[in-house]
Amino acid sequence: MKKIVIIDDEIKLREAIVELFSFIGYQIIEANDGIDGLEKVQLHQPDLIICDVMMPKLDGYGFLKIHSSSSNSAIPVVLLTAKTEEGDELIGKELGAKEYVKKPFTFQELRKIVEKYI
Repeated sequence: MKKIVIIDDEIKLREAIVELFSFIGYQIIEANDGIDGLEKVQLHQPDLIICDVMMPKLDGYGFLKIHSSSSNSAIPVVLLTAKTEEGDELIGKELGAKEYVKKPFTFQELRKIVEKYI
């Protein structure tokens, strides 16, 4: 079973993503901020990481900076964000994000991106 770590401080959105991806057969590990996410990635060695950008303690960009220099750097990261400026997307991609998904998005859009990297 393929594993995905979802890092997002928005509980309702995170739970919806967990429910939808669990339903189609993925094992989902939840994290509520970047620090928690780094720990869960190290512990569970997922196939993919879905990470929000704006979070407390450690945001998505900070997570990417640490992740990209870690022993888990080969695990692809998809950023989810309400930040819609082109410059924000460039920052995310420069830090190593494979995709930059702007909120609101559909489950089908996110599923297509997930399947592209798993």
